[in-house]
Formats: sequence, C-alpha cells, structure tokens
Amino acid sequence: MHEVVIFIAKYFIILSVLGALLCWLKLNTGDKKRFIVATLAGAIVAIALAKVGSMVFNNPRPFIAGHFTPYFAHGNDNGFPSDHTLFTGLVAAVVWWYNKKLGGLLFAIALAVGLARVIAGVHHVVDIAGSLVFAIIGGAIGKYAADTVFPYRKKSRFAEKK
Repeated sequence: MHEVVIFIAKYFIILSVLGALLCWLKLNTGDKKRFIVATLAGAIVAIALAKVGSMVFNNPRPFIAGHFTPYFAHGNDNGFPSDHTLFTGLVAAVVWWYNKKLGGLLFAIALAVGLARVIAGVHHVVDIAGSLVFAIIGGAIGKYAADTVFPYRKKSRFAEKK
C-alpha cells in the first residue's frame, strides 16, 4: 500500500503534463496560443500566491510536528502550500477552460496527488487546499490574460459564406 501512495504522491504529476500536452495538441492554432499564455500567466500568478502564502502561513510538515517518519524522505521546510498539488492543480485549471472532461480528470489527479502526500505524511490537508485555491485563481487569471492577449474574433453575420 505504501508503494502505491508513494507512486501517486511523487509521479502522478507526469499524468498532468501528459494531459496538458494531449489537450494542447487537439486545439486549433488560436487556442494553442491562448493555452500557452494562460499556462504561463497562470503559473506566474499561482507561484506568486504560493510564495506570499508561505511567508504568511508557516505550517511545519506533519512528520516534523508529529515526530514520525514519512513514507519517503522530504525536507523539513514549510509545508504550505504543496508544490506538487499547486502544479497539478494549475494544469487542471488551465486545461479545464479548453476541455471540461479532461480538466475534470486532471483535477481528480491533482486531488489524488494531494491526498497521497497527506497520507505519506509530508503535507497537511490545509497545504493541499491552499494549493488548489491558488491554482484555480492562477488558472482563471491566466485564462483572462490569454483572452486579452489573443481575443476571440466574432464572425460577422455579413461574412461571406464559402
């Protein structure tokens, strides 16, 4: 059982990357540009929120506070927020804007990563919740930025039919 939790906690992040790549490959050229801008802008926002959050809220990791050995070796720095959950959550948030089903699946993966990291003893639930909130905010602002940089063009009702 520990091996499954460790695998999910450490390596399911790869599924998020593959999901984002799959989503991007299926998009048209304009949406591919928007997707890249949304991802980059969202990452900047999510990382900034995470940095500020970690300065405001210091949360010792569970294995430090509870004096036990986690499932895998980890540094004893501030646990808030979870970087793995932040990343997987941001990917899910951006993908969701372009493909609701795949985005929902990636949110489930982000939750699985977060839950596995709690079970493994390297994060508290609040670390995971904070990461998901920051990721969702980052994804929403990233989408807004992308649509501002590359606005959708409305087709004129008088446009010539081909």
